[in-house]
Amino acid sequence: MALQTVESKDLQGVALHPNPDIFTYLEMNTEPIRQQWHDLDHLLVQFWTSHSIRPKVTYRTGWGGIDTRDYVPSVLPELTKGGLVDLVEYKD
Repeated sequence: MALQTVESKDLQGVALHPNPDIFTYLEMNTEPIRQQWHDLDHLLVQFWTSHSIRPKVTYRTGWGGIDTRDYVPSVLPELTKGGLVDLVEYKD
């Protein structure tokens, strides 16, 4: 929601650090959560198109037995399909 209200012309980047637990909810196929991610996906594509801002998404490997990087294409399909997102491994 905060990104929808950004008016600054000086915005230089967007970084997402999703809590890996959110992917547990996605596995349960909760439509409202999926819709929010798809709305975010569309908004981030707009940022790329209008401001050339390439978003970054952090991921963790082996978090609770899953690799959260594997979920990024399902929650941000437009960004990943277009190669418009950087995936960055998060290390403690």
